[in-house]
Amino acid sequence: GVTGNEAGYIIRGGKLVYSWGNPNQRYEMKSTTKSIGGLALLLALDEGKLALGDKAAAKIPAVFGTDPPVDTSAVATGGGLADVTILQLATHTAGFSKPDNTALKLLYTPGTTWWYSDQGLNWLADVLTQTYAQDLHTFMSARVYNTLGIRANTDATWRNNLYRTDTLNVNGTAIKRREFASGINANVNAMARIGQLMLRKGVWGTQRVLSEESVT
Repeated sequence: GVTGNEAGYIIRGGKLVYSWGNPNQRYEMKSTTKSIGGLALLLALDEGKLALGDKAAAKIPAVFGTDPPVDTSAVATGGGLADVTILQLATHTAGFSKPDNTALKLLYTPGTTWWYSDQGLNWLADVLTQTYAQDLHTFMSARVYNTLGIRANTDATWRNNLYRTDTLNVNGTAIKRREFASGINANVNAMARIGQLMLRKGVWGTQRVLSEESVT
């Protein structure tokens, strides 16, 4: 039974057919933040601003591996930070250690091992912040949330960073950094709309938000 702190939507054919709990209650999305924030990567791929084979170090040379610092001594040979690609950051194959709240390490040669890592996804967030020169919460609101009818700061919010400095220097401008590891709080309305966008293969109403190729 419902204890008072659950909420849910069941959507069928684009219609709300059943709901329970408070639809306005935001919940901490934990690692679902990766999936929501990752939509910004799909936009960058669609627009040709990034390619999956691009090197992360070339995109954020001032901070990658240094802010916060990463210990690379475990992979003294065979490849290091300079070899990490966007695809590897997005798929937990860059070789980074798991937690982002202890000493950061590069444990494996990039591309050789799948190892779930929050910090890899946080570096991806930095690459996307640099790519669009925007706070990703503001960017996602303008490019995705508004189209889907998700109200930024009402239906979905993003906490301040816990494990990284607050801003990224983008061409002399301090831009708010975000973390993909966790940090988004959202209600069932926001989650249902994002899910529906993916089920519709990137189309909302008559507007294509993401390419079908990227959604696939």
